[in-house]
Amino acid sequence: MTKEFDGKVALVTAAGAGIGAATARAFAQRGARVMLADIDEESGSGMAATLREEGAEAQFVRCDAMQEADIAHAVNQTVSQLGRLDLAANVVGDSIGDANGPDMHLKSVEGWDATFGICIRSTFLCLKHEIAHMIEHGGGAIVNVSSLAGLVYVPESGAAYSSAKAGLIQLTKFAAVTYAERGVRVNCIAPGVTPTRAYYKRGPEAAQAQISRMVDRQAIKRAIGVEEQAAAIAWLCSDESAMVTGHLMPVDGGWAAH
Repeated sequence: MTKEFDGKVALVTAAGAGIGAATARAFAQRGARVMLADIDEESGSGMAATLREEGAEAQFVRCDAMQEADIAHAVNQTVSQLGRLDLAANVVGDSIGDANGPDMHLKSVEGWDATFGICIRSTFLCLKHEIAHMIEHGGGAIVNVSSLAGLVYVPESGAAYSSAKAGLIQLTKFAAVTYAERGVRVNCIAPGVTPTRAYYKRGPEAAQAQISRMVDRQAIKRAIGVEEQAAAIAWLCSDESAMVTGHLMPVDGGWAAH
């Protein structure tokens, strides 16, 4: 049976775990050949091996998304090993250091800059090199991962992360309009409460308390699975969304709707 991404090649950053890993699997299940990029070599290469065991064509490249040389290498390896680049999911993004929490006057400039770097710089670098290849080879589809915190006030996320993720939405729109006539679509999802390892930095009990508190603000009162975020990314990369670009899709259980 023909799958929707048969013959296509995808690159996924932060692919070793969480939304990135689920997205790599979603692309593979739909027929794509997938390059997984992650700074964590053990988790990234392990996930690529798991996908190969499941019958997919998947490779791994170690990549620090803050470094332009690494991003350029990841794109080049995707093309050289898998033949082309059609789809990309730019998943990298986190709150670094003391940047989370609502009290801006207590935060360091270093935490602010590091958070903007991992959220905005990394995505800019990905877009720069992904688009450069795509416009030379017939176009493609890209999805950036923002956050509900880029849309509404989420005190747990902090000013740096929230501002960076809001900036990522505008970066997506700018790229979408700039490259639409050259065959590249760029969209964005805004995940709501999706438990990944970032939630567990302060331990399991604190994480569960935070997840429960945040889920209560949603219209649909449950946490969102990484597979549900990956399904949204896959749809935005598919031909079914051929007329969708510059779009922000909240996958948030209805939090942003009220």
